[in-house]
Amino acid sequence: MYLLLAELSARPSCAGEVEDVLRELVEIAGTEAGNIRYAVHRQKENPDTFVIYELYRNVAACDEHLASTPVKLAMQRFETLLSAPPRVIFCDLVAMSELGCVQV
Repeated sequence: MYLLLAELSARPSCAGEVEDVLRELVEIAGTEAGNIRYAVHRQKENPDTFVIYELYRNVAACDEHLASTPVKLAMQRFETLLSAPPRVIFCDLVAMSELGCVQV
């Protein structure tokens, strides 16, 4: 499995629109064969900051998502809605209790 974590900081007046875009991406990701989980969270301390948790079957599934038209369009919209570029972290799975994995 492959994890993408992203942090998006919305301009204060644009947080609602950023949330709308992210909700659309959640719906789209739910239809992708390689997507296992796609969740959007809002930071309690800073409600203009969103954290996205994306879990994919493999790197190829993540790459396919990132290359999709909806993601490209969202990234274009984010250029004016965010106060800084998204911070993205890619991770390989080490262990996961939900699957009964001790090591991968």
